Amino acid sequence: MLVESFSGIRGLYGTDLTKDTVRRYAYVYAKWLKEKFKNKKLKVVIGSDTRPSSNELKKSIINIISHSIDVIDVGFNTTPAVEMAVRIYSTDGGIMITASHNEPEWNGFKFLSNDGSMLKPSDSDEIIASFRKTRDLFLPAKKNKVIDKSKDLINKYVDFVLSFIKDKQTIKKSKLKVVVDPNGGAASVVVEKLLKKLGVEVICVNMALGRFKRPVEPNEYSLSYLQKIIKENDADLGAGFDCDGDRMEIVLPNQGGFVKSHGFVVSGHYVLALLIDEILDSKRKENEIVVTNDATSSVVRRIAEKYNAKIVEVEVGETNVVEEMKRLEATIGGEGSSSGGIVWPSRCRDGILTLAFILKLIAEKRKPLSEILERYPQYFTMAEKIKFKTVKFSIKDKLKSRLLKLGYETQETGNETGGIKWITDDSFCWFRQSKTEEGVFRIIADAPNKAKCEQLLKEGIRIFGEVLK
Repeated sequence: MLVESFSGIRGLYGTDLTKDTVRRYAYVYAKWLKEKFKNKKLKVVIGSDTRPSSNELKKSIINIISHSIDVIDVGFNTTPAVEMAVRIYSTDGGIMITASHNEPEWNGFKFLSNDGSMLKPSDSDEIIASFRKTRDLFLPAKKNKVIDKSKDLINKYVDFVLSFIKDKQTIKKSKLKVVVDPNGGAASVVVEKLLKKLGVEVICVNMALGRFKRPVEPNEYSLSYLQKIIKENDADLGAGFDCDGDRMEIVLPNQGGFVKSHGFVVSGHYVLALLIDEILDSKRKENEIVVTNDATSSVVRRIAEKYNAKIVEVEVGETNVVEEMKRLEATIGGEGSSSGGIVWPSRCRDGILTLAFILKLIAEKRKPLSEILERYPQYFTMAEKIKFKTVKFSIKDKLKSRLLKLGYETQETGNETGGIKWITDDSFCWFRQSKTEEGVFRIIADAPNKAKCEQLLKEGIRIFGEVLK
């Protein structure tokens, strides 16, 4: 089944995501842009990750879009780089062809606004509704320009990341050594070049574009083999990316108390906490606003409280975080439940920028990352994905009713498929229907000790099972 939401359009290429689907979506997006920017000569950026079907999708999209709009083709590049391209080339929108952390047989696309961020949910809903009503495509005979800017964008993106690392000499003097694994994804085109400019010694694995040697989603399972490579090379850490480079997981050497209690992969929650700590500390101002999704660990809240910053929670989804940050003029935001770290200043998760910030932090503090993390409040986060068949009732409403009956305090975000969680003084258990995987419900527990976290997750799974009966 085709998955359509504000997180993008995704499906199995050739079955759910057909050429007809791709052409019609490109057509309605172009039509939507022309209606929004009346009487203006338009241009859009189009980029992609490295999946086997990405070039075919791009040909189909450009073939439709270029009938009425100039196209800047940026080739294989990361989602953060393509979003930046919308801004630096002053285009009216863009399309990133990717299925992010889904496996290679999947593909899809994210529609971008004229500031480079993903479309806000109401605009995405409008395009999805238009797609479902559109059958015939009325295309002008003449085609517009298609300009290749792929290499130019790689260089400009490297410069963009470097512009946020003010003291590059500190990193160079630290003589850091990092193992990077883009797994043949779009991060391959930029990560080695960037780290070498920072004076970091880079050990590269899985760099051949489009050759996937492990599962696409970077996590403890898919990145476990990096520990051996880190140890053999006496590296400071490893970094694994997903296919479009917005997600990144840090792999620690097998040492230190943090690894013993939390595992060798640093959760996205701790990555976000690290970066919020770094940025709020550099600003040295109180009453800043931090936007997170409602599945983010309380460790982030604890760090924000150090600076008297206000935490605002929104429904899971990068675009929800970005839109709320714009509305509130927030300092920083992010999704701890999605690896990649901060949604600042890229207006999206940015795995490569996040890695650069973490290396800066290690160099300045002159301590291993595991030692830095040991000093943070200790929280444990566990997650479960449960598959379910289509039901005729709102699972969220049933969950809420069940939780209230049990006497739990609840908090909600989004519509009937948005998040709901029950909260205790120092812990929570969160539920939400996936908007990127059909028929999947996610449950996340978060608590200051492992035993309580396990208990919360077990109870959450039990309650969910009762609701489905």
